[in-house]
Amino acid sequence: MRDWPQSVVEQVVEACAGGSVWIAYSGGVDSHVLLHLLATSGQFPTEQLHAIHVDHGLSGQSGQWAEHCQQIAADLTVDYDCIKVTVKGIADHGIESAARQARYGAIADHVLPQDTVLTAQHQNDQAETLLLQLLRGAGPKGLAAMPIQSSLADAQLLRPLLDVTQAQIVAYARQHQLQWIEDPSNRDVQFNRNYLRHQLWPVLTERWPQASEVLSRSARHCAEYDALAYDLGVLDLQTVIVEDETRQLAISALMLLSTQRQRNAIRTALQQWDMPLPSQRVLQALIDEVCLAEQDRVPMLSWFGVEVRRFQDKLFFDFPIGEWDHEASYDCSEPNPIALADGRVLDWVETDMVGIRPAQFEQGLILSFRQGGESIQLVGHAHHKSLKHLYQEWAIPPWERMHVPLLFVGDELIGVVGYGYSQHCVLSEGEQGYLPLIKTV
Repeated sequence: MRDWPQSVVEQVVEACAGGSVWIAYSGGVDSHVLLHLLATSGQFPTEQLHAIHVDHGLSGQSGQWAEHCQQIAADLTVDYDCIKVTVKGIADHGIESAARQARYGAIADHVLPQDTVLTAQHQNDQAETLLLQLLRGAGPKGLAAMPIQSSLADAQLLRPLLDVTQAQIVAYARQHQLQWIEDPSNRDVQFNRNYLRHQLWPVLTERWPQASEVLSRSARHCAEYDALAYDLGVLDLQTVIVEDETRQLAISALMLLSTQRQRNAIRTALQQWDMPLPSQRVLQALIDEVCLAEQDRVPMLSWFGVEVRRFQDKLFFDFPIGEWDHEASYDCSEPNPIALADGRVLDWVETDMVGIRPAQFEQGLILSFRQGGESIQLVGHAHHKSLKHLYQEWAIPPWERMHVPLLFVGDELIGVVGYGYSQHCVLSEGEQGYLPLIKTV
């Protein structure tokens, strides 16, 4: 990229028209160059450009680094924000990944949906990411490494330096006599990226000087292939997906696809639902052990907080419900919202056909959950039917049955929320009642 500074500025101007521009500014040479380049370009109003620094608190020097960043931003007349975070999950994810999650999470919470966040990863970072993903056995999605443009929660995330080499960045910094922070941890080769950067990269570039450019091009090829695979997955899901809102797939339709397209369709659905992707091994186990299980079994597979179960001809994807008190009960003396233990809310809407009468609230309406042995005489039925048989008729998955709210007046079951109500809930002409409605918040 011969005139890369101008190209970078033009790219940011085009992508960020309208909202605020937040530069993730660590104080290192890369983010300092990006901040300096944009702040001195004359293309951004003073109120549009912001520097945002995240203090992870992992180094005794972090306070000094924050002060340095504040001073640089002030010298460039750029608005500066510093966010302190507590890095969690180091034991589970490693310090690099945990710090990255904390950093991106804090920035996402700080900016507005119409804003753009800029990070300063460059071509060498892209090449390193591809190599690290190769060593993890990643597929095309992982090998696509970092996209130039993506999302950060509801905001836009842009990496405008991905086609710029680190040598070009350092040359710019020296030309403009910039002063930047050197984090000692960046030399610690116990971290995989640092080991690759300091031990392996010099050997690679001695033999292949254009390695970063070539590997970055390979990442773009993988990104293109991944986009095509996603488009194919979207087409396949038109016949496979049963219910998008409740995350259900039809197993029989899925099994009509080739093995490769089965896996791709599941990955595509998970991406659409913003759920973590499983490893190749777990994904194949999902097909072999869950999809192909006997019809009378209800197998479950989990990964990274996702739970997948089979019931009849459907795959159900969900997040763990968590602790649940099946013996909990709630007094409903008035049609007021009720916050349930799993985060759902039961609210009420007015109705003039079938619903709960004001008198039934006054009689001591109780909301509780299945204990076993319940029965109800539904509207239009001459006899009571057990709740067990009704759940089977309604095809409610077994693991969800204990979470269906039930309405009682005394010992009599008069409502199965979301499914059916007793003859006692039929309203007379002109009579007003209330129908319960479950909301997920």
